[in-house]
Amino acid sequence: MKKKFIWLILLSLAAVFIAVSCAGTPPPPPPAQTVTEVPSPAPSGTPAPSVPPPSTAPDQSTLNSLNDAAARAAASRKLAGDFNASSFFPSDWESAESLFNQAEQQKNTSTRDGAQDSAARYTRAADAYDALVDKIYAPYYEKKAGELSDARLAAVNAGAGELVPDYLLEADNAVDDAEQKYQAKDYYGAKAAADDALSMYLALRDGVAAYNVREEIAESAEELVPDYLLSVDTIGLDAIDKWEAKDYSGAKDGADAALSMYLTLKDGIEAYYLREEIADRAEELVPDVLQYTDSVGLDAIAKWDAGDYPGAKLGAAQALTMYSALKTARDAYDLREKVLERAEVLFPDFLYQADNVGLDAIDKWLAEDYPGAKDTAHAAWITYLALGASTERQTAIDLKAHIAVRQEFNKAEAIFNRANTAYSGQKYEEAAPLYEECLLIFRMTSQLVLDRQRAAEDALKRADQRAAESDEAARNAELILQGGVR
Repeated sequence: MKKKFIWLILLSLAAVFIAVSCAGTPPPPPPAQTVTEVPSPAPSGTPAPSVPPPSTAPDQSTLNSLNDAAARAAASRKLAGDFNASSFFPSDWESAESLFNQAEQQKNTSTRDGAQDSAARYTRAADAYDALVDKIYAPYYEKKAGELSDARLAAVNAGAGELVPDYLLEADNAVDDAEQKYQAKDYYGAKAAADDALSMYLALRDGVAAYNVREEIAESAEELVPDYLLSVDTIGLDAIDKWEAKDYSGAKDGADAALSMYLTLKDGIEAYYLREEIADRAEELVPDVLQYTDSVGLDAIAKWDAGDYPGAKLGAAQALTMYSALKTARDAYDLREKVLERAEVLFPDFLYQADNVGLDAIDKWLAEDYPGAKDTAHAAWITYLALGASTERQTAIDLKAHIAVRQEFNKAEAIFNRANTAYSGQKYEEAAPLYEECLLIFRMTSQLVLDRQRAAEDALKRADQRAAESDEAARNAELILQGGVR
């Protein structure tokens, strides 16, 4: 009865409060005996915090389910990503990603219903990734098998079977291990074994290639740069140690580094020998160009000494290209000097064309297009070569070689026509040796004609001499006879 009375008092107070509020006047002070406190209203413009009723807040079980669903989606997403699902099934991957991103963006832990909806979204994303994973293994391992086959073939072609057969067998065993794990549905284990095998084959390929380059340059390197050779050898030996320690990725990195550095030494040594070959002629013709090229080579050496091996490799390759361009340009110039006198008379337009190609090579050098300068200088050399073959042919014709030594001339003519066909089709590398061959044969036919002419002239002289001697003998006999008559 007492409780009912208290409730009536509270309801009455509430009715009074509402009525007064609607009238727009402040509420009267509460009676002195009332101890109930009315909470202060939130300041205007600042909403009161939303606190769900106790009955709608998520319990721990609901939150655990949400966390489990999110973890499952993340794990499935990682698994699909680790097996390159996006490259094999891009549209399926994008759909799963969309579901996952939606689940992340709309994650709600404030209410039980919101948490349950979030868990459902994560579950849908996980299901999408799982469906993707179910069909990714076969194409993934098919592609991996192709990569392994190609890498093994490259290692064998490099000479791994002859030089390091035990290491090759070890890599083959890793492939077998990957296959067994795949058949046992240990996909991560199969992936790790396959990745190891791929690193092993590539390390063998590059390691054997590095060894072959070293053998090629060893004698010259020991003479010119023994300290550099020793430093690269150390890296190669360290790569072998990493292999023995089953650090196949490290072994591959070491083999790659050693190969790159041996190739740098190879380019540097070739550049040095090229310079030695062209130095005298280049100092005579283009001393400033030679000096600039030397500075590129010296800069490559400085970068090697500073431990900048990639920079040294680029510098050595550029110096080699530049020296090679100079050599080709020198060869083209010297060939021009040989054919100039006859070419100016017989084929002035052709000579003008060849000179323009040579000038184009100079322009490319000045523009620092050294590979282009080298290629264009080579094209100029081939053009001068074609010009030389043409002049030798015309010289042979002027000497009547096509009549006097018809068989030899016709052989040269057939080769000359093949060379022209290749040149017209811009197959310059095919045309060059043909022009060289027919040039020599045309020159030989001219020499044959000249030799026969000299032989004929000598025979004629001898005949005249014999005739003269016969006349002298006849006159002497006649004088003797005349003396006898007296």
